Amino acid sequence: MTSPCEAVREIGYTQDMASPERIVVSVMASASTKKKIPLIVFLLCCVGLVAMWFTPAPAHVQTAGWHSFAIVLFFLAGCVLNVAPLSILSLTMMSLLGLTFTMPAGTLISFFGSGPVWLVLFAFFMAIGFRKTNLGARMAYWLIAHFGRSPLALAYVMAICDLILAPVIPNTNARGAGILFPINQSLVEALDEPKDPGKRSVSSFLTLATFHLNLIIGGLFLTSMATNPLVASMAASTFHITISWFQWFAYASVPTLLAAVVVPIVILAIHHPESQSADLSVVHKTAQDALKKMPKMAINEYLMITAFVLVVILWGTSSVTKLDNTLIALFGLTVLLILRVIDLDDVFAEKQGWNILLWLAPLIGVTDYLNETGVVGWIKKVLTASVAGIPAWLAIVVIVLLYLYVHYLLTSVLVHVQTFFIPFALILVSLGVPPIVATMLLGLLTCVSPGTTHYGTGTASIYFSTGYVSQKEWWKTGFIVSLVNLVIYAGVGTLWWKLLGLW
Repeated sequence: MTSPCEAVREIGYTQDMASPERIVVSVMASASTKKKIPLIVFLLCCVGLVAMWFTPAPAHVQTAGWHSFAIVLFFLAGCVLNVAPLSILSLTMMSLLGLTFTMPAGTLISFFGSGPVWLVLFAFFMAIGFRKTNLGARMAYWLIAHFGRSPLALAYVMAICDLILAPVIPNTNARGAGILFPINQSLVEALDEPKDPGKRSVSSFLTLATFHLNLIIGGLFLTSMATNPLVASMAASTFHITISWFQWFAYASVPTLLAAVVVPIVILAIHHPESQSADLSVVHKTAQDALKKMPKMAINEYLMITAFVLVVILWGTSSVTKLDNTLIALFGLTVLLILRVIDLDDVFAEKQGWNILLWLAPLIGVTDYLNETGVVGWIKKVLTASVAGIPAWLAIVVIVLLYLYVHYLLTSVLVHVQTFFIPFALILVSLGVPPIVATMLLGLLTCVSPGTTHYGTGTASIYFSTGYVSQKEWWKTGFIVSLVNLVIYAGVGTLWWKLLGLW
């Protein structure tokens, strides 16, 4: 099977491409046409699932729930084997659930009314304003022109840009590829260093640091990565716990921000530029020139800033005002539409957001249904029995390591979460880990798990395709960074959650 990064290398990165989005589309198109789907394996899985359908449901599990579980496993098999896009597989799953009378039609349709799903969508639509007004690029170039005095400072500037955008752009690909990647490329092109994957340079350091920081910051806010609301929803269904926007930020703040500070230092230590001949003054000039080419700030940019700040403040104070997070996002979108910062055509054209609706809504709804029909409880019993007799601390370590490093076999964080979150979280809880701690730990590890390989997520393929970093160096750096993240999240994170009274 052709990996995404191999598809990128076959296409090649050309400067005449209008935007990184075109690179993403080209990568996906190439991968989809060149990969060989292991149909035999998938068909064997389907045969097994049909047999499972006719097997009596376990004790305390409703027949409808057991049949739903079989169809959900069909969906997961399709995801893992890449037989079709996620949205198509999701709609196929819903169709099968309805046509087999496994789930009532009203219940299936109600999935699309899920609050967490529309929170992600409304945030996506608000993010249009950053692109349409050039506010994101203006902000980044201004910071670079004023603070980018060293390779490490440049990395932190890129992280600050990502952090500012993260609350209303719930996708690391959208931020990392759509906004940060073109800026990253303009900087490395200004440095004019030889594109030698075997040589460590400022350009290769900046490429690695920007990529890993993008993943880390994806865990900071409930709305900074689409998997975060999914994790929160599955935790609510499985453990009956609620995590608000502000609570997620409070729980994730210390370990995530610490990782954002430490990881660039670690990358610089293991991937220190071999030559200090790179003239960083050209970076300032490039940023200043880019700012000069931009028109003066228009009223729409000021309005975008005002709406953005207002929404973040309302999210942060929702525990006091009792306003729903999704309603706040809707309010922000409405303000931008009324003020004509964006228009309805922009919203209708946001294909990535509507695509998320098609796969995220069914996944959240199905998880609730599996819990209601006893399937989740049955999984918990089976998994608890599987670790019986093993020292709790050892089992916890093994489960956490497996959850993080299973992504070596995956190319999607969505598949990672949907396949492994509930089983692994149930095991951790059965071993004595508080549900909220298990949820936050696995949720944050999900965000950084794609950093281990050059195909673990869309941004990995794009940044790797630039040719500044060899595959060996990418994997070595990714593994070392994963260990650092693991220590910070599992160590400092659990201590922080202890101080917050979560366990």
